[in-house]
Amino acid sequence: MAHKLHPCPYCACPQVSVERTAEGGAVVACGACGMAGPESVDGDEAEAVKGWEILCGRLCTHCRRVYVKRIIDLKKRISYMEGIQNEHKA
Repeated sequence: MAHKLHPCPYCACPQVSVERTAEGGAVVACGACGMAGPESVDGDEAEAVKGWEILCGRLCTHCRRVYVKRIIDLKKRISYMEGIQNEHKA
């Protein structure tokens, strides 16, 4: 069954796929970094995909908050540095 999967929330690699575990379960895993989502122990691919999408949504929301805070901090630093630069020109 083919599923359109969200890229890895850890490394952003789009090469993720549903993999079978040694115990017969199903899990979505990243081919680049090895991150894996929640396992469907009964091998239900749709359940594994749903778990992956939920995980990605939660992590991506967290990442957006972190990045927004970082961008705000950087903008403040840039403004501060521009102020210092302007003082030295005057």
